[in-house]
Amino acid sequence: MHANLMFHHEAAVSLEAREEEMAGEDDADPWDAVTTDRVEGKGEALRATRDLPKGARLLRVAPLFAVPYAAELTRLCGGCFQPRGAVCASCRSARLCSRCGAGAAGTLHRLECHALTRLRDGEEGLTLAHSDLRLLLRALAVRSLRRAVDAGGDPAAIAAAEDGDVIVDGYDALEGLMSGVDGGDDGELSHDAVATIAEVAKQARFLLAPSCRCSMDECVRTLGRLQLNGFEMTASEPEEGSSGRGGGGGHRPVGVGVFPSASYTNHSCAPNCAQRFDAHGCIVVETARDVRGGEELTIPYVDVRLGRRERRERLRKNFAFDCACERCAAEADEPG
Repeated sequence: MHANLMFHHEAAVSLEAREEEMAGEDDADPWDAVTTDRVEGKGEALRATRDLPKGARLLRVAPLFAVPYAAELTRLCGGCFQPRGAVCASCRSARLCSRCGAGAAGTLHRLECHALTRLRDGEEGLTLAHSDLRLLLRALAVRSLRRAVDAGGDPAAIAAAEDGDVIVDGYDALEGLMSGVDGGDDGELSHDAVATIAEVAKQARFLLAPSCRCSMDECVRTLGRLQLNGFEMTASEPEEGSSGRGGGGGHRPVGVGVFPSASYTNHSCAPNCAQRFDAHGCIVVETARDVRGGEELTIPYVDVRLGRRERRERLRKNFAFDCACERCAAEADEPG
């Protein structure tokens, strides 16, 4: 699972600007319920400004970019993540609905189409299953179209905005996220992980369209940011035999996306919030229990049903930090 760890100043501006905009309105919920703060050892964090009931919606953030997993490439539209549209006749490795195909997602796919064909054909031992590589290709394609995306040209963001309040981040929000490869003391990936990132970045440069190419150093940093700051996206699905209307079910992983403003929600092994994804591919953060005013708002980055040792190993390996939450501290003192 992927989850955001660090935060970007410009992403903070987008959230804080929205807080100021809503401050004078009568219908300010949920924006008046949260604020940004600094937490020792974590950096920026999200905090409740008042008591909140279970199920209160706190954030809704559009993806800066996202890609379906390999199994979903020809089933879901690569723009809105809905099961509609037509499969590309050229690469046969992407689906786009008419709306997304006519917007930024269509332009992005034209930059990626040749690379997806090469991945489909297994050139250089690469395959469509390399979701990190495909996410990097998408990020660099978005980078080449920075002005269009920063102006709100992302189709998922447009659709989401028409449906209600949503935070839309620009590409610059990515550049301030922690990469894990810069040699800092906090959030530094292991030597082996950095070596793997460098190899994938090298392969990406081999696949990129000329208009999307960048230096090897920038490729490595970009991929590091994606790996540390991506969320695994899921789709709700009913249990077998149920009607699908509240009859229970699970969440199927369908892809990975980057949502910079959602970076404010830090991890806890005993989180008071949870994340889900709506019909537009936006991440929605809601309270998982009653929350008191002043509490830091947290989500899980790993399966919290795991034991302390495995949770901490996964967090260190995948997100480059040692968990110091209250649950980990309490379990460390338990006998045996």
